[in-house]
Amino acid sequence: MNKKIATLIAGILLVGIVTAGLVPWLSNIVSGSVEVRGPVFYANKGYTLSINEFEGSTVYYTINNANDKIFLSTYLDEPLDFYKPKLTLYVKANLTEGIEPKNLELEFLYVDSDSNIKHICSSPISIVVYKGDWQELSGSCIGLDELKNVERFKYVISGMGDVDTKYKIKIDGYTRVEMDKAE
Repeated sequence: MNKKIATLIAGILLVGIVTAGLVPWLSNIVSGSVEVRGPVFYANKGYTLSINEFEGSTVYYTINNANDKIFLSTYLDEPLDFYKPKLTLYVKANLTEGIEPKNLELEFLYVDSDSNIKHICSSPISIVVYKGDWQELSGSCIGLDELKNVERFKYVISGMGDVDTKYKIKIDGYTRVEMDKAE
């Protein structure tokens, strides 16, 4: 009987020693890194703005100085706060009427829980490609403040030429806004 108890105790000690030896070995096996990226807002057909996913249809819109193109996200499930953002605004466009170069204004805004429209930042971009050829354009800007009580986002593309200027923008996944934390 003493031999059985001694064997049992020796077995428990042996399992404990083996387990203790495995813990450091197992903890060294799992390692990794995490890259946190901000959301990407894609312009889509029907003037919608989707978050982190392009909806997959290519459409074309004409802009002149009288009509901006406004893309709106759906309402968020609940109002959110965001860090002070650094934005990169993208658009694929060309000039269909008028003399180049001409500018477009790219502006990103949000609607807060009191239905106020808050400007985040904007960037003018210059179009130098005329009729038929598409130019992939981008501009960067940094928001002035943190975003508070955000309910939805708004991306506005505006023409900045004279009355005879017309632009065409292409919605194909390139026209988007990337948000990161400002440093």
